Amino acid sequence: MSKDLPIVVGVDGSAGAEAALHWALKEARTRRAAVQLICAYRLMPGFYQAPGMYADYPMDSERIREHASKVVADAVADAERSAPGVPVSGIAVDGGPVPALVEASEGAALLVLGCRQRSALGATILGSVSGAAAARANCPAIVLRGPGGVPEEQAEVVVGVDGSPASQALLEFGFDHASRWGAPLRAVLCWHPDLMATMMWRPEPPAPTRVEAWLAETVAGWQEKYPDVEVRTGVVREHPAAGLVSESATAQLLVVGNRGRHALAGTLLGSVSQAVLHSATCPVAVLPTQAL
Repeated sequence: MSKDLPIVVGVDGSAGAEAALHWALKEARTRRAAVQLICAYRLMPGFYQAPGMYADYPMDSERIREHASKVVADAVADAERSAPGVPVSGIAVDGGPVPALVEASEGAALLVLGCRQRSALGATILGSVSGAAAARANCPAIVLRGPGGVPEEQAEVVVGVDGSPASQALLEFGFDHASRWGAPLRAVLCWHPDLMATMMWRPEPPAPTRVEAWLAETVAGWQEKYPDVEVRTGVVREHPAAGLVSESATAQLLVVGNRGRHALAGTLLGSVSQAVLHSATCPVAVLPTQAL
């Protein structure tokens, strides 16, 4: 994780983008990294203008460009007030937001994205841009699903792991984050629940020995590299999506992968990460693990 790479934040003037910006600024302090803001806009297609027609059309190309530039300028000013000393720059780019953010992620340490405003029922809505950009990003993407637990109260960094090679990348990211924030880390492996136990027809059996042994051995290796991090582990007898969403309730960050097969439990992590992004209640880190 190079300290020379910036943290890229997608901004659009929304409350979700503002939350993403402030999270990124705090993260930048721990990394001593710069923050780059991006606002993508699409110019309206040209119109044939007969005499007297469309003269007062309010959303002409110049106004769209000016609005995007103002969004960036306001966000940069907000960042400079909130986090003096953190290098911040911004740019408005012509194009679709997802391609622009994915392209920017190629030279970024992190891509930080917000969610849409809360619905009438109180749930934060995952926007299509955040979901698509997180799935395609070339660097770890952070989606601000909720404020998460407070670091000062020792809220955990939760890492959803499995038996695939991707688990090592997830643990490395989680341990690095926990070390910089002074937070404990909890490595969680979700095992398929026993249907009969779930229906309370019989006691729930313990997780298979090989799963617990693999988890303990894998985490022990990373704890040696990060002795300052307090480590907890748990094999949760729950479907991965439901189990990780439940773990997010008191976490300060939940770390998952965006691709790959669950080698121990046979679950597709792509579907799990999507479910987590829609339902978690803390910031979610989605790592590009498809090539691992």
